[in-house]
Amino acid sequence: MASASCSSCSSRRRRRTSIPLILCPSCGVKQIVELTANTEANQGRIFFACPSHEKGGSGCDFWYWEEGYIKYLNRKGLIEQNTCAKLLNEANQREIQRGTEEIKLDADVKKKSMVQEIRKDADVEEFKQADDMLLILREMMVMMKLMLVGGVCSVGLLVCCFLVLWFK
Repeated sequence: MASASCSSCSSRRRRRTSIPLILCPSCGVKQIVELTANTEANQGRIFFACPSHEKGGSGCDFWYWEEGYIKYLNRKGLIEQNTCAKLLNEANQREIQRGTEEIKLDADVKKKSMVQEIRKDADVEEFKQADDMLLILREMMVMMKLMLVGGVCSVGLLVCCFLVLWFK
């Protein structure tokens, strides 16, 4: 878990007015804060935590990723169902964007590594062909990831729509 008190692991975000920050239900002392993860595995991912929360489980234990916090607010009746669906959709769109950027970075790193290996042993013509192949493979990887993420988000959106219709 990311820590609200570790500056290398998280940073404060500019507040959006649509997601309310409640008084921490676990400790009842401080208001929940919105943070952005800076860890390698979750770079840019939004989470909500009590300022007293500490990495490793010490301090207050209130901590949720953005999607979980939105669902928590809905379960507790602090936001309406249609607002919940809208916020979850926005969160999913941010995750798609974050995933796309992550794929591009991974592809660039892999491309550079492969190009360095090819340059060691290949002549210029072979290098150009390999570079073209790498570009094609990168595009294919990006498209496959986008299709996968889009499918997951579509399922999430269908579940939200079902919940809205169910609770109407």
